[in-house]
Amino acid sequence: MKVNEFARQLGMVSSKVRYYDRMGLIQGERQNNNYRNFTPQDALNIYHAQMLRSFDMSIQESLSAKNEELEAIDQWVGAHVTELEEQIRWQEIKLLRLKEMQAYFQMMKDGRERIAQFSRDNSYNVWNFGTGAVRTPGVQKAVEILSENMPFSYIAIKIGLQSVIEDRRPLDVSIGLGILERNKKKLDLKLPAEVERKEGGEILQYMLEISDPFQLTRSDLKPLLAECRQRNIELKEDLIGRIYLSYMKNGMFVHGIGVSAEL
Repeated sequence: MKVNEFARQLGMVSSKVRYYDRMGLIQGERQNNNYRNFTPQDALNIYHAQMLRSFDMSIQESLSAKNEELEAIDQWVGAHVTELEEQIRWQEIKLLRLKEMQAYFQMMKDGRERIAQFSRDNSYNVWNFGTGAVRTPGVQKAVEILSENMPFSYIAIKIGLQSVIEDRRPLDVSIGLGILERNKKKLDLKLPAEVERKEGGEILQYMLEISDPFQLTRSDLKPLLAECRQRNIELKEDLIGRIYLSYMKNGMFVHGIGVSAEL
């Protein structure tokens, strides 16, 4: 049987069969008329190698696996189960973050109400740019950790309470990085003690678009402040939020920001 005939029986291209031949998976003897004495065992070896290859085992490893005891194969499978579970865990967090962005985008496109009540998880934030920036070795280490773990971490924003109360223009704005506690646990991150921990709870979040967060004014927050007055909510802490996305709008680069007040 010629290689291309054997390949058709296997349901694959002949180049792949020749590759497996070079790697030593095929034992069929060569004949003088350019035919090979392929056997069902050759087909079984190739299918088995393909199956293992689909789990990222190399061809060389699959060749070695033919001579391994069950315990050794079980160890290899167990290690790959752990590795794949870790990859799935990371992909699930990525998917959640993308869906958050997607929900934000849809809300802005639909022109829906931009003030809504949410239940926020505990979070950790660090401020390394702006009026509230802190630059200790611990903070710097936290910045590096959170920067390396995007998109599981996010861009955080803080607006100083006093600047809001005293009607300053512009407001005291700081930006940095943050992460929800649930994601911190999933990633098993160890953050320095200097990182600011924010307790979760019910919040009132206001979505706005602005070209320069450091030029935010009290009037930019007018809808949020008006809603707080209507609900008899007294602002007692800095306003904390995140920058969801940055994009072009009407020829201007803007940042989509969610700013929240504690209820």
